[in-house]
Parts: sequence; structure tokens; C-alpha cells
Amino acid sequence: MRRPPPPAMPGLFDRPPPRVPHVLTVGELTRRLKGAVEPAFQDVWVGGEVGNLRRQQSGHLYFGLKDADAAIDAVIWASTARKVKFDLRDGTDVVAWGRIEIYAPRGRYQLVVQEIEPRGAGARALALEQLKERLAADGLLDPSRKRPLPFLPACIGVATSTSGAALQDFLRVVRQRFPGARVVVAGCRVQGDGAAATVIAALRLLVDHGVDVAVVTRGGGSADDLWEFNDERLARFIAACPVPVVSAVGHEVDVTVADLVADLRAATPTHAAEVVVPVRDDLAAILSGLRGRLVRAETAAVSGRRRVLRALRAELVDPRRILSDQRRRLDDTLHRASTAASLRLRGERSRLVSAGETLRRREPRALLRELRRRRDAAREGLRAWSAATFRRESLRLERLSSRLEPANVGKILARGFALALRDGSPVRRSADAAPGDRLRVVLGQGWLDTRVESRDAPPDPIPGLPGGTEEA
Repeated sequence: MRRPPPPAMPGLFDRPPPRVPHVLTVGELTRRLKGAVEPAFQDVWVGGEVGNLRRQQSGHLYFGLKDADAAIDAVIWASTARKVKFDLRDGTDVVAWGRIEIYAPRGRYQLVVQEIEPRGAGARALALEQLKERLAADGLLDPSRKRPLPFLPACIGVATSTSGAALQDFLRVVRQRFPGARVVVAGCRVQGDGAAATVIAALRLLVDHGVDVAVVTRGGGSADDLWEFNDERLARFIAACPVPVVSAVGHEVDVTVADLVADLRAATPTHAAEVVVPVRDDLAAILSGLRGRLVRAETAAVSGRRRVLRALRAELVDPRRILSDQRRRLDDTLHRASTAASLRLRGERSRLVSAGETLRRREPRALLRELRRRRDAAREGLRAWSAATFRRESLRLERLSSRLEPANVGKILARGFALALRDGSPVRRSADAAPGDRLRVVLGQGWLDTRVESRDAPPDPIPGLPGGTEEA
């Protein structure tokens, strides 16, 4: 019986067979991740600022939640969105409760929000609302302030990034609609800090170049990318721009302050080109149609005039008869005119005679003579009244003087009488003064100071006469 050969032993330098790795498909890897992540995050609260909010026609809300360190996509299905009690906007600081889902077709994870509450307005959103309030208070958001665009601008200005797709889209549509249209491009930055200042500088260059309309445009992007178009200086410059301004910033759902103050907001750069220039072929077709209508109208008018001319020729049988009728009408008109003129002339003559009589009665020199006569009569009457009044008043004054003459103290004193005064008061009776009193005696000329030595007793008025008595 033969023994089996011993097993072959590997050599010292023999290599082990290579290990074949297990390769996962994308779907398998995604399913494993879903199975590991989703069960672990079925009930999470996440706080952050809303950004890039998109509202679908179905009612679903797609947005992002972000803070200073990271961002996460989020969605609110329509059934839940109808229950949200506040207006969800970009920049709103919120707290959301939901679960984490991994969307396999795109390999992205997102937060499916089941409840959401505001946590206070974000600083950027609050600043944006305050800016809108200031612009509205200044009337810059009033639709009546908007200016119409020129129908066919001779020169179109575009302020945008020269390397962006928005410019190429705009130029492509302009060339398609109106080949040969003149477009001036002023390059500027359309995102990042300081981009608003470069847009203002670009608009100034376009205005100095003499454009008829200016277009500010850029492609879509996040709210952060479009934030420079919410700059207050840019908004006020667009509102004060001497030429109409079209704002085509972002996509249709993106609305910036520049869109609100511009004379016209275009949803996209392509839409901006469509509203700025018409289609040349359409204009040519319209002109061709108008030309055809004009030719047809001219032909119809000529035909109508010819028919009228033929009808007139048919009526114009004998020119001499027409001339005779016109002569009779002319003679009749001349007769009526002559009669009317004669009647009016007689009436005017009668009015002239009457006016002459009135003028003669009111002749200025006669009126002047009458006024002079009345003036002289009034002057004589005044003179006579003045003389009579003067004489009457003179006689009255003389009578009053004669009545006052006996009461003239000066004349009485001049006749030898005297006036005795005691302390400035006249002394009328001897009893009013006592011996030793000092009196002032007023004479016809001058006065004397005396002292009473004695006095008599009434009724004797003269001292020393019989019947009088004296008191020492």
C-alpha cells in the first residue's frame, strides 16, 4: 500500500495570494449610512439662522440652517408648513425640531422639520427690514416713481462681472433679438465685501458714457452671495440714477433691495435682455404690416376720390348753367349785404347823432365852467359866513369882557383898595385876624408886610368912625 505524498509546504519566499477587497456600491454605502445615522437622530432640536429659503408651488419649504461654524439643509413638507404660525424668512433665527434623513439620489443629509419656532430675528434680516422701512419712508419704493424704459435704446449699459455667465446670457439674447444693438459693459464685482461700491462706480461710468438704460445683473446664488445688492448706498444711487435702471440679480425667487428701487426688476439676466430690447424681426414685421395697411389705405382713398370725381363729372352737365346759378346767388347775396349794410349804417348814424348830443351836453369846458361858478359861489358864501361869524363872536367877546371888567382885581387895587392876606388866604373880616398876626397887604403896585395892632368890631367897616369900637 502506497502512502500519500506529504503536503507541499510553502517556500520561504513565496507570496501569499492577494486578498480581494469587498467593494461597496454607492447605493450600498448610502443605505448603510442611512441605517447608522437616521435611527440615531430621530428626535433632535437644531438652532440656527434661516438662509436660501425656497417656496415650491407644492407648498414645500426648502432652506438651510447655519451658524458661525456649519450649515445644514432643511425641509418642511407642505402638510407641516401650513401649520407654521409665523412668516419664515431668510435671516430669521429659529429653533427646529425634527429628524435627520439622508437623500440617497444626491447623497446629502437634511433635517426634516416637524416643528419650528422663531428665536428672534437675525441681525442681517433685521437690518434689511429697517433699510426697507427707511427707503419706503423716503418714497423710493413707491411704484409711481418708476420710470418707463426707452422703446428702442441707442446704447445699453451693463454693470456686471465680465467673467460671469450672466453677461454672456445677456449679450446672447440681445444679439438674437436685435443684432447690431450697441452694448457698453462696465465691469464690477458682484459679491463679497465692497462689491456694492464697485457696482456704483460702474453705473457712474455708464451714465458718463451716455447710455439710455442701465442694467445691473448677476447670476443666482445664496443670500450671502447676493447680500451686497442690499446695500443702502447702492439702492439710493439706483433710485437717483439719471437713466432708467433694470435690476436682474439672481433668480426669480431672489429679491434684493436693488430690485425694489430699480425702475424695473427682471427675473434673470435673460429676462433683462428681453425687456430692454425688442425683437428686430418683430419690428420689421410690424413695419411691413403698417406699410401694407398704408398702401391699401392710399389705394382705397384714391379709388374713393375717383368715384367722387366721376359722380361730380356726371352732375356737371353744363358749366354755363352752374355759372349762371352762381351769379344769381352772388347778386342775391350782394343785395342782401347792401341792404343790411344800409340799415346798419343808418342805425350807426342815429347812434352817432345821439352820442354827439350827449357829448355836447357833457362838454368838458362847459362842465368846467359850471364847476368854477359853483366854486366861486361857495367861496363867497364861506367868506360871508366867516365875516358874520367873526362879527358875532367879536361882539360876544366884548360883552364878556365888559362883564368881567368889574371883577378885575388889578384895576380895583389901582383905585386905592388893598387886599389883606393871612398865610396866603384873603382876610375878609376883622374877626379873621387877631392882634399880633402878620398880614401881607397887596396894593395896586407892590405889597406890604404888617402886624395887626388893633381891630374894630362889626358892623363899622372903617376904623375911627363914630359908633365903632376898638379892641387892644
